[in-house]
Amino acid sequence: MKTIKIAHLYYDLMNLYGESGNILALKQALANQKVKCDVDLLTVDSKINWNKYDIFYMGMGTEDNQECVRESIIKYREEIAKNIKKKTFIMTGNAYELFGSTINGKEALGIFPFKSKTIRNRIVGEQFAKTYFLKDIVIGFQNRGSINNNEKNHLFEIIQGNGNNQGSINEGIHINNFYGSYLLGPLLIRNPHLTDYIIKNILDSYNYPYKEIKNTPDYQSYHEYLKNFYHE
Repeated sequence: MKTIKIAHLYYDLMNLYGESGNILALKQALANQKVKCDVDLLTVDSKINWNKYDIFYMGMGTEDNQECVRESIIKYREEIAKNIKKKTFIMTGNAYELFGSTINGKEALGIFPFKSKTIRNRIVGEQFAKTYFLKDIVIGFQNRGSINNNEKNHLFEIIQGNGNNQGSINEGIHINNFYGSYLLGPLLIRNPHLTDYIIKNILDSYNYPYKEIKNTPDYQSYHEYLKNFYHE
């Protein structure tokens, strides 16, 4: 089995709310499967080889940092477009807005056709959602000052909370192995079943055996949170 390589994109700029914890979740999930993992920290001055990695991750950033990353990442548009169907992309918070067509009217990567914009009143609060590929509820948190108009290929259907905009129950985007969501938490730390789903798909693509493991502290924490705070 080859070593799974993870690119932590703009780790120093898109790092609000402890979102680097999603990298820890991926590493632990791979370790549970006895799979080696290498993580490279990449930022504005890095030369990113988009063919090298199995997983690309980027977290939440301030509006100013998002703009800095927008100016940096746009030069990789063609390389990203070539790899978007072959690799796994996990983008949380406003990182996933970079893959739309525009942010506040400024050109973004244009991988997907949705547009994002800043709003006056921030969206803050706990979230509960469901998704078509998992049977269990997904939990998360939002603290954002932007919305987008994505109308298809949603990652989540919101049960409690806010979708891509204030009038929608649909949240995030999921196409092929691209997972984009405003949900924080960190999302993968709080939802080990989602992390395991992503890892299983990657290992399946390499015909590497996957073993279901659910007697872990993260699963225990997940179920304890639902028991105490989720009420249908």
